[in-house]
Amino acid sequence: MPRNPFAADHPLDTMSDKLRKLKDEAAQLFQKGKLEKALDVYKEVLAADPNDLTAQLKCGDLLRKLSRNDEAIAAYTKVAETYANDGLLLKAIAGCKLILEIDAQHTATQAMLADLYAKKTGRSAQAMPASLPVTPPPAPKPPPLPRPAVVAEADEIPEVEADEVVVVEEAIPPQELPQIPLFSDLPKNAFIQLLEQMRMRSMLPGEGIIREGDVDDSMFIISHGRVKITKTSEKGSEVILAQLGDGAFFGEMALLSEAPRSASVLAVDETLLFEVSRDVLNQVVANFPSVKNILLKFYRQRLLSNLMATSPIFKPLSADQRKTLIEQFKSREVPANEKILEEGQKGDGLYMLLSGRVEVAKKTDGKKQV
Repeated sequence: MPRNPFAADHPLDTMSDKLRKLKDEAAQLFQKGKLEKALDVYKEVLAADPNDLTAQLKCGDLLRKLSRNDEAIAAYTKVAETYANDGLLLKAIAGCKLILEIDAQHTATQAMLADLYAKKTGRSAQAMPASLPVTPPPAPKPPPLPRPAVVAEADEIPEVEADEVVVVEEAIPPQELPQIPLFSDLPKNAFIQLLEQMRMRSMLPGEGIIREGDVDDSMFIISHGRVKITKTSEKGSEVILAQLGDGAFFGEMALLSEAPRSASVLAVDETLLFEVSRDVLNQVVANFPSVKNILLKFYRQRLLSNLMATSPIFKPLSADQRKTLIEQFKSREVPANEKILEEGQKGDGLYMLLSGRVEVAKKTDGKKQV
């Protein structure tokens, strides 16, 4: 007689507890490589809760690993359609991307993407072809992205007790910048080009995505899940710069500057990511320069918020006070050899060095001393 995993052993043993235990069991089976058994357990979860899209997504992943591609596509299609109907376009796009990784010519998914693009831009889906070109004609090799100067390392990190964790709220005003810059206002061809070329990555809780000090060339957009951005102080304690959820992106700072990673990023929950490499971004930016301008605006904002989070000058301020102060700063690009402040003259404000290098000099006995 088949087991009934939802039979109550105790009045407090609720359905949600049973589902959680089953998901934990399935995750353990997956980690041990027992894919068929993990699939059976996820199917038990779906039998009890057919609307559990996370379990449906996991079934698709397992079916794909088991080379049962038709069944995997059916699972991913249900996920994508449900998210699309609920207006969760980024998650629906992720479902479509998973299908196209199995079958790049899947016409029903191409039609769904056309509809999602229309919803994203407010355009009529009828004005677009039912099937979008999956492979655009090859473009000439684009010039590289302009590189801001390598970010100079801060001279010191604020003193943080070994067991202290500092949490700093995200400082970018959401009303000023789009939430998903690589998908917001992209023309159709750029949207398809980016979707086709970026990769999908699935991360488990606690798994590292980016490690401070590494040099690599990708940025990430969160489809599902949550991550935390951390920096290590000189005493070895963890400073949490931000926690990001669905729709947020990260990693663009090192991608744009080619500097080592200035912070680490770890998955807090099970997380599904879009990964965009520098080569892919170069190709999109070559055709659609507005993407670069939006990313550079985020880049400057994040440099400022991270510097304020780690500078001892601003340590006494609360997160809200820092956010208010950040809004008062203005971005200024200074060409090489231009004088910013002059000895003996009244200063016009407080400057924070986001990227590049400056020379500080003072006259002593009529001679310049750097």
